[in-house]
Amino acid sequence: MPKKKVKKFRGSRTFGWGSHKKRRGRGSRGGAGNAGVHKHKYIKFVKLAKKGEYLFGKHGFTRPKILRKDYLNVQAVKETLRWLREEGKLDDYTYRYLYSRPELNAGDLDEIIDRLASLGLAEKEGDVYRIDLTELGYSKLLGSGKVTRKMEVKVFEATPKAVEKIEAAGGKVVAE
Repeated sequence: MPKKKVKKFRGSRTFGWGSHKKRRGRGSRGGAGNAGVHKHKYIKFVKLAKKGEYLFGKHGFTRPKILRKDYLNVQAVKETLRWLREEGKLDDYTYRYLYSRPELNAGDLDEIIDRLASLGLAEKEGDVYRIDLTELGYSKLLGSGKVTRKMEVKVFEATPKAVEKIEAAGGKVVAE
């Protein structure tokens, strides 16, 4: 019968694991993780907290996603766009373009206004486009991008930059 390995280590303090300090928990370094920050590691904790690198305990509150206004606005836009596609008022390209943008920028609107006019969601009188963004579900117009066409945009709210760019192009923004 073969000899058991345990017999070999009888009488040894470390049983072949090296120093006894290297095993079982984190005793040789004062505990694992945040252990001891209010006791024996207090000075280290205070120094790191002053630099802003370390906060102990729980801080703040994250509001549930379902209650946040921005989340609800995005969901309303997506729902409206789905409904318009099902009704046949939006083609797949326009639907995907608008669906990927929870907020609509003035530059994005400028890019897609021709397509919206051809689908009947915007009107073109002469060289002026008229569009009601509330029909598409958007409540706010943002000011990023270039505006090259004259547009009359009806929306609940528009940023000052968006209003400035549209008016510079010869259009206007009608906020409800």
